Amino acid sequence: MKTFLRILVVSLGVSATSAYAEGFGVNVGGGTTGLVVDIVQKLSPNFDVRVGMQGLGYKISYEYDNVDYDINQTMAIPEVLLDWRPMAGRFRISVGAAYYNNVGKLKAAPDPNTFYTIGNNTYLGSAIGNISGKSSFHTGAPYLGVGWDFFFGSKQDIGLALNVGAFYRDRADVTLNSTQEGVTPGLSSDLAVEAENIRGDLPKFHPAINVGAAFRF
Repeated sequence: MKTFLRILVVSLGVSATSAYAEGFGVNVGGGTTGLVVDIVQKLSPNFDVRVGMQGLGYKISYEYDNVDYDINQTMAIPEVLLDWRPMAGRFRISVGAAYYNNVGKLKAAPDPNTFYTIGNNTYLGSAIGNISGKSSFHTGAPYLGVGWDFFFGSKQDIGLALNVGAFYRDRADVTLNSTQEGVTPGLSSDLAVEAENIRGDLPKFHPAINVGAAFRF
């Protein structure tokens, strides 16, 4: 009798797995973290698993202590997410983990005739010279968010996917260098202090809001 029950349970599990295997899909979209591509597999009426990538390259300006930095930013975030649909419907709550890989190359050219505070001291721009540096995140990042799927037509196989959430990333590594480091006394140590200040002020949460097309097969 026990052997029969074991065979029955295994058979039901295989049947359930086969039925849910048909819930395979792809989401393609974009948002605050750039291009987003996810492969989706339905596990049950209430759970999906998503494996994908978010990323982009862009340029931004960033002002810190009156110094204007130009930043070339590149981002690549592979992710694994579990979606829970409490009512087995459109709304889902998503949790997961990602490898948050973000590198920004910094450049700044202070006005030679203007005074700037770098670290713990004030310097004339000509004594600072041109600044270069890098900010980088290479860290595991948990994710928490919510989302909605809207499918259309008789087959319900094409629709829209909306995600609203955030990654929690660890502190960045920040370095700053200057063309005048070997000339201006104390500048090198103050650049290190300034880099640490920037590191401490960068937010730990990165919003991830995206929308795109959803396809189910």
